[in-house]
Amino acid sequence: MRAVLKGVGVLAAAVACAAVFGIGIPLVWVWLASQFQTTTGQGIGMFPATLVIVGPLACYIALVVLAGRFRFSQPADARREPQRMAWNRSRDEIRQRARYTTTFEQIVLTSILIVGFGFEVWYFGFAHCSSAMCFG
Repeated sequence: MRAVLKGVGVLAAAVACAAVFGIGIPLVWVWLASQFQTTTGQGIGMFPATLVIVGPLACYIALVVLAGRFRFSQPADARREPQRMAWNRSRDEIRQRARYTTTFEQIVLTSILIVGFGFEVWYFGFAHCSSAMCFG
C-alpha cells in the first residue's frame, strides 16, 4: 500500500512539474517577449527572439544548479562507503551493488517523459502545418 501511495505521489508531482516546466516557463517567456515586440505581422525583433530562446534555457540551468545544491535522501545502505570509479571496482562489487533512484530523480524523469510525450502528441496531432514547413 505504501508503494502505491508513493507511486501516486510521484506521478502527481511529475504532472505538476511537467505543467510548470514544460508549459508554464516557455509560455511566460513567450508572453514576456511579446511585450517587447514592436512590429506587427510575421517579423520578430532580435531582442524578443533572444528572450524566447535564452530565457527558458536560463531558467532550466538555474533549476539544475539549485537542485544540485540539495542533498536528496538515499537509502542508508547506498551511503555506506565512498563511491569508487568503475575501473577500480571488482566485478563482484559491481554485481552486488544496486542502483538506487531517489524520489526526486523519479519525479524529474517522469515529468521529462510526460513533456516529451505531450510534445509528440501536439506536434503530430494538432500542429497542422504544411509539409514544406514541418518536414522540409
